[in-house]
Amino acid sequence: MLEKREDNYLRGDGRIPAILVEADTLGEAAYKNIIACFDLGLRAETPKHQPGGTLGYDADILTIVKYPDANPKICKSAVWDNSLGIVKYNLEVTHGIHNHRKKCAEHPDWWNYTYNERFNWQIADLVLPRIKKDWKEKQRVSGRDYEFVIVDPKQDFVIEQEDPACWQRGVIRLNLDAKGELVMNYQTDWRSRCNFKAWNSNNIAQIELMKFFRDKISNMLGVPIKLGNYIDHSSSLHLYGLYADKDGMREKIAFMKSLPINDYRNTMNLEHFLSMAPDLKEFPWHGEESAKRVLAAQLDAEAKGFGIDMQREGLVERGYDLENFPYPAEWNKWPDSWDKPPRTTEEVNSIIQFK
Repeated sequence: MLEKREDNYLRGDGRIPAILVEADTLGEAAYKNIIACFDLGLRAETPKHQPGGTLGYDADILTIVKYPDANPKICKSAVWDNSLGIVKYNLEVTHGIHNHRKKCAEHPDWWNYTYNERFNWQIADLVLPRIKKDWKEKQRVSGRDYEFVIVDPKQDFVIEQEDPACWQRGVIRLNLDAKGELVMNYQTDWRSRCNFKAWNSNNIAQIELMKFFRDKISNMLGVPIKLGNYIDHSSSLHLYGLYADKDGMREKIAFMKSLPINDYRNTMNLEHFLSMAPDLKEFPWHGEESAKRVLAAQLDAEAKGFGIDMQREGLVERGYDLENFPYPAEWNKWPDSWDKPPRTTEEVNSIIQFK
């Protein structure tokens, strides 16, 4: 039933717009997505809408990032985590460092899945063998079936699941360019996500994953592979009306529009962002390297029963040398599991049936 409110005229004809955004870099894309959604999005209730609150902005947006590994990768208005949080999320997606943290009686607020848990096994058992087979038998890797899925209907579509997986699917496309060199494009499909607080961080991790895919496939085939487009499709990329009510969203977007996209107040290099310590306490901080050492120490402390995500002060008190604490070597490359021989069809079927 339609809520009685003076601004219902903003709803227009109720049709969801489909918007194409093209950008050279990830930071520029995040900036353009926010502006496009704000200017062209459908006015409607978005997730977490509060009765009487401002209508949100919602759109189906296809985003093409032409140079995925180029800077700037950060849109300052679209990243709400600190440097430690960004590296943690990257490793959750690429290496599954928190796959063990799933909903249980002790932690009912945890997720009942992780992205990495759902897709990682598919890479070694399904995707890489198919690419290798095509290369051997056809002398080309132009297949349209190098894909994996995140969505699981048995878990995501049941009524009890209030927050099903946002990421749905990943596709690897390998093509030859005019010089005869291999180029890898990577496409992802998403059900729903927040434009301000999720899209940019999600895709920093996806581009790290894209680079690991490229490196592993290049190593497997014995040929160099260049990065092509990163293509992101969001069925619902939205701006919460709550941001307008509490966070000054309209003023922030007006400020963004008043500056060039590549102004330092709009976008910045990822390495610069990661070089900023996550708090103001004195502690040597060397960007991504320091973040990985802290995360490894946190996981060690968790395994020893000291608590989850222990802060640096607590780690130091327990004797952790955070400047030198080792982290797994595979965190700097593709996961070791991708190097294992693929399982048999029967074994894969048993995994799917179990899940």
